[in-house]
Amino acid sequence: GYGPESVYEPPPPPKPRHVAPKYSFWLGPRVGWFVPFGSVFYRCAPNSFGECNYNAVDWNDYASSGPMFEIDAGARLGRNYTLFLLWEHAALGAGDDESYEKDQGGLASASTDYFGLGLRVSSDPNKIGFLTEINLGARRFRAKYENGTELQFTQDVPLELRLGLGADIRLSPLFSLSPLITLGIGRFDTIERVQDGDTQDEMADDDELASHGWLTFQVGGHFDVAGGG
Repeated sequence: GYGPESVYEPPPPPKPRHVAPKYSFWLGPRVGWFVPFGSVFYRCAPNSFGECNYNAVDWNDYASSGPMFEIDAGARLGRNYTLFLLWEHAALGAGDDESYEKDQGGLASASTDYFGLGLRVSSDPNKIGFLTEINLGARRFRAKYENGTELQFTQDVPLELRLGLGADIRLSPLFSLSPLITLGIGRFDTIERVQDGDTQDEMADDDELASHGWLTFQVGGHFDVAGGG
């Protein structure tokens, strides 16, 4: 029995058993499908009063959806957070403007690249968690045609924004899978046509810039290297 001075102290709670490391070098690829949408600029169509009626020129006029891959590298910080750099590349198909494609002799290749800095947050990095990503970066687009013409869409300031939602599935202390849907928005500041060494603006003086977007469906596999904690 216990004496009058005895005080019962319960055992301390068990320490949580984490699967994901608290800190690590985080690295891995992603594969998926890239869907471009939105407009790249507004073309001025003068009316009888000499004023502009603007018609949207869609990104899909120049390219259609296609496969993408991505490389990520960064650092896991405090188990639930990852700060990383990324390079996303997509190989795109022919655009919807068939008359434009025909004038250029057909599309030889089209691709887009996105370079960014991202933050990734997992609600449960040890088992299965809700995953949120946000990143900011710069995008470029290239389309090459059979007659030698190349279109180059670039940006003066890296202000493309991409948001991602998905799942963080931990398979081992070293590896996790991440199915993800991302949605991005941005604007190309410079749209140029290059042919035979000559560069010309694809936009006329009265044309206006517009905002484009993109959607991806992807799955990533990432490794936690040299982790601890």
